[in-house]
Amino acid sequence: MDILGEILKQVLAGGGPQPQPAPRQPAPQSKGPPPGMPSPEDLGDILGQIFGGGAASKLPDVVRQFEEKGMREQVDSWVRTGANKPVERRQIEDAFGRKELEELAHRRNIDQNQLAEVLARYIPKIIDELTPGGQLPRR
Repeated sequence: MDILGEILKQVLAGGGPQPQPAPRQPAPQSKGPPPGMPSPEDLGDILGQIFGGGAASKLPDVVRQFEEKGMREQVDSWVRTGANKPVERRQIEDAFGRKELEELAHRRNIDQNQLAEVLARYIPKIIDELTPGGQLPRR
């Protein structure tokens, strides 16, 4: 079961189903994300690697990484119900390691700082969605 994939689709789309706007003239097709930014496919692959695939088997490990780097209050807000506290790019680098982020970014021709910014935006939302009951799943 690809839980992470479904959650990623919701998070990237901004939540649940959105009302469809009235048809307009088609917008020019872009040829992917701006230079240095991860594509949705790259982001899905990277998040799958971080969280342990579609079943998000590494979720407890990811939470522990943030806690060990002094971000317990933030990660608790993501796991529990209620508002999510933000995380900054530098905290993402601290939690995952600058070298690991550099390797992830380099393999996909993505700017490392942009990758950290994107992860800082989405990881709190993803952890929040993976813990709807306010607790980490039991192993």
